[in-house]
Amino acid sequence: MTVTGERPEILLADVDFNRRAHPDKPWRPIPPGRDHFAAQWRHMREFMFGPWIDVDKEVEPNDLTRLRDDYFWQADEHMIGAVDAFERLGHERGRALFEQALTQGIDTLDDPPQEFIELFAHLDQLPDQFDLVAAERGRMLAMSATKAATTIIQGWAFYETAMTGDISAATGATGRFADDGPRRFIETARVFAEFTLPDIFNRQSDAFQDVVRVRLMHAIVSRGLRRKWGDALYLKFGEPIPVTSLLGFGSGMLLGRLVDHAFGRRLTREQLEDLAEYSSYSGRLWGAPEQLHSADGVELIKSLNYVLARGGNPSPWRAELVDAIAGPAHIETLTETQPDWVKKFVARYANQITATIALAPAGVVFGYRQIEAMVEGTLFEPLGYNFERRVQIFKNLTRLNVGVAMITDRLPFSNPLRERSKRTGAAARARIAMLTKIAQGRQIPLTFTHHDRSTSGEGFTG
Repeated sequence: MTVTGERPEILLADVDFNRRAHPDKPWRPIPPGRDHFAAQWRHMREFMFGPWIDVDKEVEPNDLTRLRDDYFWQADEHMIGAVDAFERLGHERGRALFEQALTQGIDTLDDPPQEFIELFAHLDQLPDQFDLVAAERGRMLAMSATKAATTIIQGWAFYETAMTGDISAATGATGRFADDGPRRFIETARVFAEFTLPDIFNRQSDAFQDVVRVRLMHAIVSRGLRRKWGDALYLKFGEPIPVTSLLGFGSGMLLGRLVDHAFGRRLTREQLEDLAEYSSYSGRLWGAPEQLHSADGVELIKSLNYVLARGGNPSPWRAELVDAIAGPAHIETLTETQPDWVKKFVARYANQITATIALAPAGVVFGYRQIEAMVEGTLFEPLGYNFERRVQIFKNLTRLNVGVAMITDRLPFSNPLRERSKRTGAAARARIAMLTKIAQGRQIPLTFTHHDRSTSGEGFTG
């Protein structure tokens, strides 16, 4: 399905620019290779967003969709200059100056590059642009998502990595999961755990700074893939890691509560607004520009509905990614600090555990047939798992979990230990400590620097 139809030839000069530097240029059309709505996203959109909006009407052309179409053509508008500075200064000096500005402040640099001055002016002012009291309420609401919903969204993240066109292409082409899986896996798990902490609103925190490091890494990788793939692919698909896709990075915790809502644990409009403030802050920290900020919670849902509708079909790296991400190595990595009996159990049943806690939960929102499509040609296909039955079992467990949460929500009191844990981020801190211990045992540096030399695109597999 397409909504734009025929169009004139797209010229490089008309699309290859940074919108931040050229705010008055005409809006760019959606890249032609993205101008369709893949069927794999339809069930999920109706399930998640259908209670709030007309999911089909809201993908018709309007100001919201045109803005997001425009930003499919470019990388993070503030990091583009930072990558330019890295290339001009060399990656070692560029990294040293970047880290000093990030951890000690731009004012500590004697002669900072202008690109870094502009980047850190943006980062230093970011918390002041949001109602952090509302955002913290949103974070607490997000942390109160049921365990079942949280597990579904963790499975969602895996599904999205393997099955989204641009994400699977960029992730697969860099080869990080296949070639340096433990580091890539631990760094990813760690930064998403950090994102749930109250520290995320603090510019001086490790959580905030690690997200910025990942943000720079995305921009460096996008530059390298842009050069590796060339103008022809760019004119068809747009930027390898586009700004529009960055909108999804801040939405994971909102999605958990939308799952609960779909199962009957209704959000009020006020709660949705608090969740939207948290998600909007998250999206901006990940690199989504101010122009793509959603005015309220319903508009944020409209935005997510459109961005995910344009997720496309998986790249040729799908099967390789599934095997690399979901193979036994990663779940065994996560249990390295556990007792021997746990490690032996996980080693023996690794694939069954993954199918149960990662693949089947995602099927609750995407449908079991999409899970079957995801694992086709992977190590899971010959195992003959009945995903229809597994998804139904997890759906029933989710219904039960949400039902219990609805009863708990109506109680005239709350569990003070649970509330304190959510407020302080105790569970996430324990998970971060575990991941850090595993990394130290393997002598893995958690610095998010492994793509510093990647701007040329050399070493990428495709």
